[in-house]
Parts: sequence; C-alpha cells; structure tokens
Amino acid sequence: MPAEEAVASFDSASAFFIALARALDGRDFPYLGQARWKALPVRASALLPRPLRCRAYAIASGKEGVAVDRLGDIDLDEVADWVAQTYPDRRYPGVLIGSSNGALTHLAAACGIPWLPQTLLVPVRRRGADPADMTAALEFGRRHGPALLAHNTRVELHQMQDANQDALSGSQMAYFRVKWTSLPPAYQQFLDERLEPGAPVVVARDTSTWPVTRVGDRHVFQVGAQGGMTPEEYLDEPGVPVPDETAAEAEWGFAEPLLDGVGEAARRTGHPVVELRYGHPQHPAAAVADVLRSWTRRRGGAAQRLLVSSFVVHDPWRTIATGSVPFWTFFPVRSAARDLSDHLASTPYDDVDVLLFSHGVESRGLADARTWQRIAGQARRRGRLLGVDPRAFPADFAVFARYTTALRSLPDGELPWSPLAVDDALAGLRGAARLSVLGG
Repeated sequence: MPAEEAVASFDSASAFFIALARALDGRDFPYLGQARWKALPVRASALLPRPLRCRAYAIASGKEGVAVDRLGDIDLDEVADWVAQTYPDRRYPGVLIGSSNGALTHLAAACGIPWLPQTLLVPVRRRGADPADMTAALEFGRRHGPALLAHNTRVELHQMQDANQDALSGSQMAYFRVKWTSLPPAYQQFLDERLEPGAPVVVARDTSTWPVTRVGDRHVFQVGAQGGMTPEEYLDEPGVPVPDETAAEAEWGFAEPLLDGVGEAARRTGHPVVELRYGHPQHPAAAVADVLRSWTRRRGGAAQRLLVSSFVVHDPWRTIATGSVPFWTFFPVRSAARDLSDHLASTPYDDVDVLLFSHGVESRGLADARTWQRIAGQARRRGRLLGVDPRAFPADFAVFARYTTALRSLPDGELPWSPLAVDDALAGLRGAARLSVLGG
C-alpha cells in the first residue's frame, strides 16, 4: 500500500508536516494539501442543507479509511520514509521531532527546519458505527489492531474513540493512532545525513496523558481526547470501559520510549538534544507568537497582524509571507478562546484575523462563532473571522477550501527572508510560561 494512503490526510500530523515541507520550499498550503479539483465539491457543500452537508462530510471522512483486510499490508517504516522524503533534499540547521503541534510548526517554518512526527493516524473503515458505543469500538480494535501491529514492531497503537468531537467521522471510521517508540530507519538516516554539523535535535515533548484501557502489549484504548471535555467528564458517560492505567494522549502526547532512541542517535552523530516540554497542545502558542513577533520586527515588519489558525486550518508560509504573527489554537474550544483573549489582553495588535476549523457538531466545550468574533474585536483596528461563514459554523466545511482564497487575499509583507536562527528561537522560548526548554 502506498505510504500516503495508509495515513489520514485530514489529521494534525499529516497536515502539519506537509504544510511545513511546502513552507520550507517557499510554497503555501492550499486546500489542506488536497488537489485543487477536490476543493470544488467542498465549496459546493455550502449549498446543501445542514443535515445533508454533515452526512456528506461523514461519508467523505470515512472514504479515507483503510479496509480492515489491508491493515496487515501497512508498513509504517515506509510511511516514515515518505515523511522524511517529503522535505526538500538539503541539510538543515536543526530538526524538530516528536509531538504534533501547530504553533511549533509555525516556529519550525520560521527557522527553516523540518519536523518528524512521532504520531500518525491510520483511519480504519468502519461504516455505520455508533460513535458512542464504546464497547463495540473497543471490540473492533481488539479484533483488528493486531494485524497492524504484527508487522510494525516499532510502534504502539493508541486507539481513540471520541463521540463528542468526532461524532460525524467516528460514524464511518475508527481512529488508530500509532506512535513510534523507537526511531524508524528513515528518521535515523535523516539525523545521520540531513543535518548540518552540530545542529540541534529538538524534541517536542507534550506531556499530555489520558486514562486508557489496556488492550494488548502495545495497544491501549482511549475514550475522548484533548478538546472541550475533561477526561473525568468522558468517564462519566454511560458505557465507558473502566480505565486501568494512564498513557500518553493519543493525538498529542509524547510516548517516552522514543526519547532514548533520539538521544542515542544524536550522541552517535554529534548533535545536541534540546527538549521543548509542555503539558497541553495549547501551551506553546503564546510563547511562539511572542518569538515570531520579535523576529518579524527584526526583518523590518510592523508585526501588527495576528493570524489565528485553528487545528489543521493553517498555512505557515502565507503567515510568513504576509508578515503576520501566528497564534495557533488546537481546536475552536473555550479553553483555546480564553488563551487567545489573554494573549490579546497582554499584546495588542492592529488587526486580528481568525480562522476556524469545522467538525460539524455542537460539541461540548465548543466556542461559537460569536465568541471568536468578539475576541477578534479586541484588535485596535479590525478584528474579523477570515474565510468563515459564522452562520454555518461548526458545519462550515467550505472553509477548508475558502481559507486558501482568504489567505491569498492578504497583502504580502514584502519582508526580506532571513530564517530565524534555531538558537535564537530557543533562547526566546526559555523562561516562557507553561513551556520548558531543557538542554542545548
């Protein structure tokens, strides 16, 4: 099976690394990395009544799923090789490796360095499923997870089932998130051959954890996920299996065993290891915004536009090209909205443009469009939702095509391109709230 067909394109890890690879090549990230022709039906979905629109979204999500009888054909080492080969073929002044994080993706783009993800999503076709039926979901994973694990001994499986935020896509597929617990050969080769002498290996180490049920030696089942509800609120729902341990959060959390392999490879190749440690995917956003605001000013920009990205609706290169300061929100939920509001209270901007990711349901903890518009209104001159139809949110799926036009309509900053030095970026993050920089 081709590597790019084994993992979801509509996921944080794949969207972030492909967007970053394009940014390192001086290109934007249109249509979430999809072909332009695929954007046409996405735009047309705005014409459908909401129930039909949501149904179409669910079915389209499910089409990404791998058939269960193909799970044994997936070679995740080949997927790792595809990831590494997606980046432009040259040497880099550093590399980021580990947890998914949109804010750090923006930082890596500014530094001109790649990110090698620890976690990827293998979507598994499961049509007509009830996302709230945890017993059936657990049994599905118990039955089909071993086929994926049998030939991929370097990963562990964190099956995730979230009936709150993934009610639509969860009706059509199961979320098999895999985490490398030792370095795949392609990543080792990348560290051996693609780094400049002495370049740091920066580990993005999100310490998020979640209660899980152990299914097998390398397989856990997680109910819910980081977003609008706490783990305790998920566990209070009926039919949830009793967890028996805590593990790295499925999508964002860093699985500790990988750290040993990174350290060993870095020592062998003479590269220092630096850890960026934080406790929640939202935590790096404000610190990264501050660092990139200073960098933009040093390049001669005013840095007076804050461009707020939302989950995978982002574009590192257009953010840089427009001289905007990025503030990434992990999901359009209330906690992320509070973080954005707090940042604007401490750091004023003339213009604030807010992108919003749509997942189709009024999930618990979601912040509505009026909330985001009100926060954008903290701008000194103009605050607005960008490329968003507030009447359709959170079922505004046309935003996945519309955001491209919206970003391309922003004026270019016309600033000289000079990458942010990795050491300067790390120095800027040291001492930031809710983020630790260790080593280096």
